[in-house]
Parts: sequence; structure tokens; C-alpha cells
Amino acid sequence: MDTLASYDELPYDSLPLPETQPDFLAAVATLHGFDAPDPTQARILELGCASGGNLIPLAWRWPGSECVGVELSRVQAEAGDDFIRHLGLSNIRIVHGDLAALPADLGEFDYIIAHGVFSWVPPAIQRALLDVCRRHLASHGVAYVSFNVTAGWAPLLPLRTALLERTAVDLPAPARFAEARRVLAELEAEWTDPVLLKEIAYLKSAAPSYLFHEYLTEFNMPTRFADFAAQLDDHGLRYVGEVGPRHAVVELEDAWGLIPESMAGRWLDAEAALDEAHAIRFRRALIARADTPCARPPQAEALTRLTFHADLRSDDEIDLDTANEQAFINPAGCAFPVAQPAMKAAAMILSAAYPAALAYPELLASTKHALADYDAAGDVDEAVFRNALFQLVMAHGVMPSVDTMPYVTEPADRPGVHFLARLQATSPGWTVSGARHVALELDEPGRILLGLLDGSRTLDELAVILRNVLTDAGYERTLETVQAMTHRLVWLFARQGLLMEAPGSSAGLQ
Repeated sequence: MDTLASYDELPYDSLPLPETQPDFLAAVATLHGFDAPDPTQARILELGCASGGNLIPLAWRWPGSECVGVELSRVQAEAGDDFIRHLGLSNIRIVHGDLAALPADLGEFDYIIAHGVFSWVPPAIQRALLDVCRRHLASHGVAYVSFNVTAGWAPLLPLRTALLERTAVDLPAPARFAEARRVLAELEAEWTDPVLLKEIAYLKSAAPSYLFHEYLTEFNMPTRFADFAAQLDDHGLRYVGEVGPRHAVVELEDAWGLIPESMAGRWLDAEAALDEAHAIRFRRALIARADTPCARPPQAEALTRLTFHADLRSDDEIDLDTANEQAFINPAGCAFPVAQPAMKAAAMILSAAYPAALAYPELLASTKHALADYDAAGDVDEAVFRNALFQLVMAHGVMPSVDTMPYVTEPADRPGVHFLARLQATSPGWTVSGARHVALELDEPGRILLGLLDGSRTLDELAVILRNVLTDAGYERTLETVQAMTHRLVWLFARQGLLMEAPGSSAGLQ
């Protein structure tokens, strides 16, 4: 079939997207009183999957799952198929096709992912996307649908209009992107609006695919949340909850004793009001069939059924005696203020355990023990602790999950990483994905070393090989410097959950 030339000429980066992974979606559903299927045995469909950078790691992680990707760009679909063949996976396939004309025999799916699709297609395809969700969702399945929101996008529309008007529509995508960069410089000199200037500064360093497909593509139609909810209703679907990070959460007054169906209208109205009050720009909606149990606003009490992981650090000396606010920072540089002493201890415990997840009872018990070990004053008020954890979960400082998978956290004498990571590292254009479905930013030495970690070499042998490779590339380094680099990188790979327990210890880790 035909494909869109711009998506072949300037493809989106094909990356793992942490907020789309089904174990996280299942946890979000739980917070909203909705029971989603077991992700480890699920059927997963991704619409607009690019070359599979998001879907392939899910199929690798869960051999008992069945994954199907649909991609309109022939170039990306074929690249994904080729990577899957090299990886040797049999539980995933990528279909080059249009989501409005899917094969009739796809069947039902427990999870459907549509990231970066809804706002960037014409209304007919939007309707087709929701039709796919209604026809192909299993009885208790959930779908992730992201979209641009009118409230946050309205101030930015003059920038999109200017870029569209000042660039030639008939240029190939790379050439039009180059023209847009020139226009950004012109607008930066002409305009004074701080919101637009901030966006221009971001676009100057953003990926070319983001600038092109967000600002130069034919369709980018932000949607009001109320209108999105109405479209769901028209298609026999209903809203389950918000998957993205939240710094304000709906709390309905006088809702005690009401069943979810009775509060649904008030909840949706409150969600729409939040968009306006906070100028929300992007939503990641979790939806389900309308004939499934009605969800409700997120509840802190549901945390007791989940597990949690967090990759955090703090530049402060942590004070476990007083409720003074201290910042915990994730790898993206986002800071999360924490004041409650027990939650500070919990953040330290989760970070030390990362990438493993701790179940709520284990986290609470470990927190109490840590406070006792540090002779911190006072008992742990579980209600206060749970509320503090809830706030961090909503902001995505701590990530909820239903996963209890163990990870190797210390390198062996001959360290090895799983085959997916090695293939990603040695395949140009592919991003290495961590165990928690995060994209790893590695320089060339890091990718070279990762590709060598098949479990057959010691750290000293690896350092010698890496030094020789760098020397051949014109980078002179002492052996001691490369040994230190090797040690640091291997421990980084361990923290990202990439290490094998032993070479060949599992059929999937080879």
C-alpha cells in the first residue's frame, strides 16, 4: 500500500515509552478501581508502532505475550521486521498498513497502544482509531491513546501557523525542516511573547522529527478533553484515567458512598476544568469498553495492591527526623519535593533496589526498619505515608507496577547482557532500552562495550578490547582510563537491568 512520504523521509525516533508499558497501565487501572489483564500473558496491539522500538522490548520481556504492531511507513515497518528476524522473536509481528483498514482476523487485545496518532490524523482516521479500540479490545482490556490538548496548545498555534506559512509545502521533509530552522531564528528576533520564545528555544534543540511532525505536518488538531470524552461515548468506550504525570488530581467533594457510575459525569467535568486551570498540553488517556465496570478518580488506598520502583537521587543530606522539604531527582532532571520523613526513607530504599520493584507491604516494612536503624523520631503513620507515596506516584517520581520480576544487580566475573540490548547497541539507529522501558543515551564507546558483553570476557579483557577500538578510531586513552570507563559502564548496565544471571542461563538471554 502507499505510505506517507514524510514519515519515510523523516521518521519519528522509535523509542521505548515507559508510560505505555502494560504493567504500568495495569497499575494505573488499579488506582482507578479497574482490573486490567495480566500483562505477561497479554495480547498487545500498537497502532503507529514505527520500527518497533517501543513494542519489541515488550515482546522480549514477556515471551508469553503476543504483540502486533501496525505502521503506515513502509520504511519503518520493514526495518522493524528485519530487527525481529535478527532477534529471533516469534511472538511479535509488524503489519505495514493503515489502521483504518486492518486485517479482519486480528482478534481481541488486552492492551492497545496509540501514542502520537490521534491528534496527527484527519477526523476520519480519529474515528477509525476509536473504532479499532471498540472492536478489538477484550472485555477487560484497556487502550492508551495520547493526544494534544486545546488548553495548552492554543497559545502555541501562532508558531505553527507561521512555520506553515513561511516554509514550502512541496519540499521533501528534510529540506522543509531545514527551512523551518531558519524561520525559527527569524521569529525569535521578531517576537516578544515569552511562551512562544520558550517553545522556539526548545524546538531549536528538539529532534528534527518532532519539529516536523508537530509543527509542519498537515494535521495537528488539539482536542478539548470534554470533546474527547464525547467521542469515546459515541464509540462505545469510556475513560478510565490519566496515564501521564499529574501535579493536580481530581478529588470530588460529597462523593462518599457514590458508586463510580454516579460520579462519572462530575469526574469528567472536573478533568476538563483541570486542563483549563493548568493549561494542559498533552494527555495520555486510558480507555476501556463502555460495557466494562466504570472506573473512578484515583484512590490512594489502591496502592496497597501494587509494586513500586524509582530511580532517584538527592544532592541533599537526607534528614529523616524533620518534615523539611528535600528534592529527589530522576535521570531526566525532574525534581520531586518530599517532606515526610518516612517517604524520604522510602525513596532511598526504592532507589537502592532499582530496577527491582517492591510490593507495598515490603516497602512499608523496609521504611519502618530504616527509620529505626537511623534512630529517626516517631512512628510511621501509615495513612500519612500512603498519601505521600500517592502524591509521588501521581507525579511519576515513583512508578507503580504489577511487576515482581527479579533483576541481576551485580556484574559477574565475565559480565553479559541480554541479546536484545547487544543487538540494539550494534544496530545503527536503534535505541537501547533498559529493563524499565527507558531509553538509554549511550555514546559510541558505551554502545561498543555493550555489544561486547556476551559473557565470554572479563572486565580486564573488555577494557583492552575497548581501548584498541578507541585507538583505531583516533581516541588515545590510557589503559587505566579505559578500565575505569569499563567498570563504570558495566555498573550502569547493571542498574538498568540489562545483565544476565549467567551466559546462556535462559533461552531468552543468549
